[in-house]
Amino acid sequence: MFLSRSKSAKSHAHRYVDMWAFMGLHPTNIDLLQKLKEADDQRFGANMDVCGTVSEKDAKTGDWAQSHMVGIRTDIWNPDGEQQSGILNRLQDDRRTQLRKEIKRSGRLSQAQTKNLERQLERDSVMKMQPKEIENRRLVMKLFKTGTQRINWAGTIEEVVTRELHNSLGTKKTVLSFASALQRFDYMTLLQENNRTFRIPSIFSFSFFDQKRDRMWYLEIKRKWISIGADFTIEAQNQRVGEIDGALIGLGYNAHVHVYEPTLAANRQFVDLITLFATTVGYQSAMRKSLRRRIKATRRGLDTQNVIEDEEFRLLRNPRAA
Repeated sequence: MFLSRSKSAKSHAHRYVDMWAFMGLHPTNIDLLQKLKEADDQRFGANMDVCGTVSEKDAKTGDWAQSHMVGIRTDIWNPDGEQQSGILNRLQDDRRTQLRKEIKRSGRLSQAQTKNLERQLERDSVMKMQPKEIENRRLVMKLFKTGTQRINWAGTIEEVVTRELHNSLGTKKTVLSFASALQRFDYMTLLQENNRTFRIPSIFSFSFFDQKRDRMWYLEIKRKWISIGADFTIEAQNQRVGEIDGALIGLGYNAHVHVYEPTLAANRQFVDLITLFATTVGYQSAMRKSLRRRIKATRRGLDTQNVIEDEEFRLLRNPRAA
């Protein structure tokens, strides 16, 4: 039996996620970055920035304490002009090599073949592309535990662009997809937004395996029909087990994360997973805009504009392959 919000408050998990609108200008960012640079965990790389903090409420005393910080891969969320130019140069080099091999697989080209190659290069859509046309934006968020003397990685949630594209093309709507890896957890968790007829607010579904109790949970994160902030309910087997209560006022996305079901509330990996999802909410509108551009390019046959990161290819790799 699942518990309602009003019962057994001591068995609830309650966190506050504070995502910053202007991470580079946040007064605590410099201090947090310095701590991360000195940390043993190498998961916070040079291409990351601190973009928020998480505080946790002690169920027994009611006291709040900062427990985590949130990092974002800035190089793939906001790639600069130099990065875009570098990607385009690699794409164009690959395209030039491909066209050349179509004319002659090896050896030196004749004068006529060289002129033929030049004509094809002049007409080719990839060679005409500009750096700003490259679409390689992808969201990667990481959660780091800071409540102790050491800073340790707790989990990662990242956008899976390839899955988003084929699901969006099939449903004719923008549907987001995430994959999450958690500390000391043997399984990847896939969170998928679903297309529901006549239901505009988002519904994300996922399964979560409780390793201690050998039980699989099937859950939904449903955005509320009417809310001033971005509010969600978390349900399992048609019973509410938690919620994400978006703050009414804030420059970034701020939210209270509640898990009411006692078993899930006591499961640190599950609470970390819901916390990670909450960190993405403020970015989801921008994710949809990027996804629409990818869909448009794919429908026009301009697949080369949709750059898929090497890290995502590694995520998709078959673990059973030799």
